[in-house]
Amino acid sequence: MNRRITFHEMDHSKPMENHINEKLNKIEELIKDPEWATPKYVELFLNAHPLHPHHEVELILKTPQFNLVTQDKGTEMYVVIDNVIDKMVRLLKKEKQRVLDKKQKVETEKNEFADDKYTL
Repeated sequence: MNRRITFHEMDHSKPMENHINEKLNKIEELIKDPEWATPKYVELFLNAHPLHPHHEVELILKTPQFNLVTQDKGTEMYVVIDNVIDKMVRLLKKEKQRVLDKKQKVETEKNEFADDKYTL
């Protein structure tokens, strides 16, 4: 999984980067299944406002099947990072369930057609 972390209007922080990578491992574990989407690209934008203590974080996950985006704002950067990653985990679980439901629906329609009493 390719990861890109962009620090905007703030200095690069190794402890913050380690925290982010530790949290991003949750997302990587969710889509580790080889049958399902393998992430191609994860991009995290960290934006600290110099005039007021409001920070913005945006997380973009790009896979062959879909693109997901989450964002959050707050006063504590670590809390905002955790919130964005938790939102992405919930969104990813929903998307994964949607894809699985769609796949099962197609299989059930085929099964209903095969069980039709008029087929030869």
